[in-house]
Amino acid sequence: MKNKFLFLSLAFLLCGGAAARAAGDNPCLMCHGEKGSGAPYVDPARMAASTHGQLACDSCHMGIDSYPHPEKKPKPVFCGGCHTDVADRLMASDHGKAIAKIKSGPAICLGCHGDQHSIRRPSDPASPLHRSNIPVTCDNCHKALFATGKLLFEPAVTYDKTVHGMVFLKNKNAKVAVCTDCHGDHDINFPANSDSRVNRARVPTTCGRCHTKQLALYSASVHGKQAADGHKEAPVCTSCHGEHNIKAPDTAGSSVSSASIVKTCSSCHSSEKIMGKFGLPINPVNSYMGSYHGVAFRAGSLTVANCASCHRYHDVLAPSDPASSVNPANLQKTCGACHKNAGELVSKGKMHMDLGAAQASGSYEWTLDMVKKLYIVLIVLTIGFMLAHNLLDLYRKGVSGWHAHPDEERMTLNERLQHALLLVTFIGLAYTGFCHRFPDSLFNTVFFRGAPGEAMRVLLHRVFAALFVALGVYHAAWLVALRQGRERLLALLPWLNDVRDFFQLQKYNIFHKGQPPRFGHFSYMEKIEYWALVWGSFVMIVTGCIVWFREWSLQVLPKWVIDLALLIHFMEATLACLAIIVWHFYWTIFDPAVYPMNWAWLTGKVAPPRVKGLENTEEK
Repeated sequence: MKNKFLFLSLAFLLCGGAAARAAGDNPCLMCHGEKGSGAPYVDPARMAASTHGQLACDSCHMGIDSYPHPEKKPKPVFCGGCHTDVADRLMASDHGKAIAKIKSGPAICLGCHGDQHSIRRPSDPASPLHRSNIPVTCDNCHKALFATGKLLFEPAVTYDKTVHGMVFLKNKNAKVAVCTDCHGDHDINFPANSDSRVNRARVPTTCGRCHTKQLALYSASVHGKQAADGHKEAPVCTSCHGEHNIKAPDTAGSSVSSASIVKTCSSCHSSEKIMGKFGLPINPVNSYMGSYHGVAFRAGSLTVANCASCHRYHDVLAPSDPASSVNPANLQKTCGACHKNAGELVSKGKMHMDLGAAQASGSYEWTLDMVKKLYIVLIVLTIGFMLAHNLLDLYRKGVSGWHAHPDEERMTLNERLQHALLLVTFIGLAYTGFCHRFPDSLFNTVFFRGAPGEAMRVLLHRVFAALFVALGVYHAAWLVALRQGRERLLALLPWLNDVRDFFQLQKYNIFHKGQPPRFGHFSYMEKIEYWALVWGSFVMIVTGCIVWFREWSLQVLPKWVIDLALLIHFMEATLACLAIIVWHFYWTIFDPAVYPMNWAWLTGKVAPPRVKGLENTEEK
């Protein structure tokens, strides 16, 4: 090896300037620029094109002043010899300290800047630190760290799936954030470090370098002001949008999409600790979930109002702020974004209602809460009476037997058709209605899953409602216009003999005295059910129309009336369904006198139809 270097040195002296010019006036390249010379190879063209191409080799390779070189291979100096300010920033950063534990010397710099003999300026597309190459350059190390378990995720992979990464993959020259825009370059620090660009206190400023408009809105918002005051509970950009999982708001899976925004806001606003600290209502999430909007959202509607629809996004302000979208003076405009005819009365209503909270007597929520409690008492008393009444009847018939119903026509064909339509519409309304009220239940998700299912449920509920109203109009006309209808109406009117029949039956059932009453065409049980149906139908139609035609309602009615209509609609539906199960089912199915079924709704007569050829067998 020594003889080889001596030979080359002599050749250099003999050839003189001609050889030097051939090596680009760089004698080092006579050896290092020739492949197979035995010296480490340096590509002369790449060296000349690099940002260090005009520097002499001994600018970095100091102490080499003779040929051959000393046997101990010389090491290049640390890049900080020239780049002092950059080196100071790097070595003071968490990133520099972490790299220094693994590698030493120029590798700290070369790991990002590339081969020392072909370093390009970051503005050069061929540089590993050109914006178009940054994600790949960073991934060279971070991929290996992820493989060893030192990182919980692979940044480049997650970045490619973000809104920034997807734009970058389509156009690497697009003005979109890459690693260094958020994390910095020579001053990369761990997020917990207050000097880090991704420390939560500095996140708004970091994101705001690109998103200037959003930063201005956020800084003036209640969230931005609390964050600026040092409250760690106040959300910053990454609290809502995420970090390495940022997606466009209109993209499925985005934490700020219409499908996810309620969950994102709930992460803070469902915390009693956070709400209590800032003096905010304790239960805004549950009050929303129980509202008309919230129930529709839980059922899968992605067009219904959510948190951001009313409170906005980056410019969330306290309701007391005159500029807030939920300030009473602005509610009509806010609601009008969806409900074009929203009237001035909307602003006088309560948005987040908590009926269980203690309220002053006569207040908005107190009134609704009292109506709810009164309905609960009514349901308990009504269904309790029906249950006790029927159990007594069942017990007495089980002990003493019963009389068969006369074989007479109970329902005409017209009445049976009306009953059939009532049966279909009632069941349809009950099912689709309770699916709306309990969207998380199994009986809803079986048929009405997600947004398409919710749209179908709404359509079916309205179709059944329209048929139910049409049936009510027809039935009223039938009662008035036709003789048969007028006769039925007179027979269904309550009289004093119905009161007498009630007490006579209870005397017979409870005290085992006398005989059961002989009812007319309709017993008091049937009259109670009929008039309860009439009254319940009227209530359900009125309250249902208030909700159905909400654009008109919001224009002319105060919000408390709409909220009251929603409450009564649900409570009345609950009462009606329970009454059908406890009262109607007993007298038409479980009553021993008709079991297993009262056949009048099919044949017009109570007794089952006789099978031809078996009459004599039954008599025997």
